[in-house]
Amino acid sequence: MEQILLIGGGGHAKSVADSIRQAGQYRIAGYIDKPELKGQATDGISFIGTDNDLQAFYDAGIRNAFVTIGYMGKRSIREKLYRSIRQIGYHIPVIIDPSAVLADDVELGEGAYIGKRAVVNAGAAVGKLCIINTGAVVEHNDEIGDFSHVAVGSVLCGCVKIGKSCLIGAGATVIQGVSVGDGAVVGAGVTVRHEIEAGQTYYGK
Repeated sequence: MEQILLIGGGGHAKSVADSIRQAGQYRIAGYIDKPELKGQATDGISFIGTDNDLQAFYDAGIRNAFVTIGYMGKRSIREKLYRSIRQIGYHIPVIIDPSAVLADDVELGEGAYIGKRAVVNAGAAVGKLCIINTGAVVEHNDEIGDFSHVAVGSVLCGCVKIGKSCLIGAGATVIQGVSVGDGAVVGAGVTVRHEIEAGQTYYGK
């Protein structure tokens, strides 16, 4: 079984690690995180290095890596890490929890994560390094831009368009046909009934 590095060792990383273990897709080599964590372990997975060690691990034969930092206001960090590991040459797989439900024709960009009991329906397209988190619903013909995060329990009704580097907060609903611009943030529990402009933070009106 091929090895994979997980870049980031926080709460989201634990969810991704569990999905990988349950799917039996890869053997987790360890977490890449802050220097002070090196040598520690959590849930049986060791912190084995920092970003500065990524080239060395690749040269040593580990060819798979996955960004396991959640949104947490760090969308630029996630994109930067993606470009860094891509440049080194790592394969960045799609990780799908075995409990997720996906239609046959779904398009998934590299590095996408589909979490537990998430649903991605017919004709949907999910971009690079997107997170479709636990229990989220991405309905038919939705389009989600690169590096966006659809948080726990969110519902995107049909034909919704989500831009690049967006956050759709936990339990939010975006009504059918609505667009959300690049870099926008939709607050937890909000129902979005009209277009959200790029860069806007929307908590409902």
